Amino acid sequence: MLLAAASSNWERPLPWSVNKPVLQEPTEREFFSFQRSDGATQVTRVANLGDSRFNQLVRDGVPFVVDDCTRGFDEEAVTHLQCKDFAERWPSGNMRAEYTRGQYHIYLKDPNWYTKVETQPGNAEHMADTLAGPYVWHVKDEEPLTTKRAIQKHWRTPYFLEPSLANRVEANESFEFWFSLPGGGTKSHADSYCESTISLQFSGKKRWRIQAFPEVQHFLNATAFGDGEIYGGNTHATWTPETEFVVGPGECFVFPTGYLHESYVDPADNVDTCHTASTFQFNHPRQVNLYRSFLSRFSMSHYGMQEPCLAGQVGHYATLLGEATLGPESLERAAAMTVAEKLVHVVDQDSDLRISLSEMYAFCSHTDRRQKTLNMGGFRYNWFPLLTKKERKQANQEALHVWAEDAVQYHDLDRDGVVTAAELAHGVLQWHVVQHRVRYVEHVVKDDRLNDKDFLQKLIQGESRMLSKYYCETEPCAEREDLVAYGKFLQSSPKRIRKLRKKLMRMMESEEGRGDNEELTIVDRESGHRERLSVAEIKQEL
Repeated sequence: MLLAAASSNWERPLPWSVNKPVLQEPTEREFFSFQRSDGATQVTRVANLGDSRFNQLVRDGVPFVVDDCTRGFDEEAVTHLQCKDFAERWPSGNMRAEYTRGQYHIYLKDPNWYTKVETQPGNAEHMADTLAGPYVWHVKDEEPLTTKRAIQKHWRTPYFLEPSLANRVEANESFEFWFSLPGGGTKSHADSYCESTISLQFSGKKRWRIQAFPEVQHFLNATAFGDGEIYGGNTHATWTPETEFVVGPGECFVFPTGYLHESYVDPADNVDTCHTASTFQFNHPRQVNLYRSFLSRFSMSHYGMQEPCLAGQVGHYATLLGEATLGPESLERAAAMTVAEKLVHVVDQDSDLRISLSEMYAFCSHTDRRQKTLNMGGFRYNWFPLLTKKERKQANQEALHVWAEDAVQYHDLDRDGVVTAAELAHGVLQWHVVQHRVRYVEHVVKDDRLNDKDFLQKLIQGESRMLSKYYCETEPCAEREDLVAYGKFLQSSPKRIRKLRKKLMRMMESEEGRGDNEELTIVDRESGHRERLSVAEIKQEL
């Protein structure tokens, strides 16, 4: 099923050369075919979406709209419920209000949320002058299991996810609901999810503007692009959306990790009532071509520094299950080529010195590697224990097929369907350079012996070496000159240096690693009273 031939080459990313420096990336226009149109950029829209095209769009990280997303849904589907229906069926449900002061949490039984607009100040760069924050009901992880299971009886999976057991289960386990009155919407942001996301519109029309995750050339500009951060010149990048489009009832927007987006339920497009939508994730295939092409910028964001996206979803592809590794003293093209050639000889079965899809599958599904692929590949999803013995066997087989094609596409830079030693070497070197760079920066940021001035100096020195050797490879190098110039700008203000160090420190703390010192905002559901407490203090009260 998941080994089908790729879709038409015209909508694929352009080929990439193994001779390129490993930290260089394609432009968005080179990578995303929908940005290469002669006229105005239009989001990709599809219907009657088949397996082959779906899998390729996802692997390439293409944002696209499915016009017939609810095809085949019956009358009992949750998509037919209105806001008031949710309130009447699940009155004790507890949700949060985005951007709305004094309404951080609210019960579904309270009619105000679907009848009264809570308008907040907008932003000049948003498509709307004013913005009413939507309400988000996190059923997937913030409601009792009985509530979740009751709603799941009405959940229907989009037809293009049905062929995959993993996708059916993940969609059924990960949904959350978004409720918006006309005037509601979200500020530009990049989600924290490591996998692809679907926003399915139940009722009303939602207007979207999107932008690929901006280039980040060095750690001095590392950022997560949280809610509204990109507005107003607050980051090195500017909000320059590529296109604007509308998603209507029964349609859904599928978008990859890192794609910035803002939304708006435009009163001009909608009747004056509350409108519903749902957001959920799916697992297969992975966004391997997106991660491979933009690995450098992702490594300098929350995806590489805080979320487990790169370590959990990329490393095992880049190193072919850890069998192609380089030490910090061996980050050279020649060393990578030596490692790659040896591994190609291991995987190659017909002596043509190339790795085909069938050979990659034989490699990862071999009895000596099968469990390693399933474990290291991250296929033991949270819902795996819910499966029957028969379903687990099916899920494992699906995972092996997914991993094999993901791995081939990850390394296949010229898009010819096979992996050469030179392509493998490029990917192996890129991965290890990026990881070495992250570890060096983390060491500098957390070194208590360094004052802020020395911290910045060592950071600039390290980044300059990285750009010189793995990005520029030529003289002069404008990117390195920009780094030095920005470093001088920061050096003129101790406050700026301290702010940068704190930001990097915060971005390098994983959710799991913050421990008892992490502070959380505790909100009383009845009174709305908010209080900042450390995890240690909360534990003492339990």
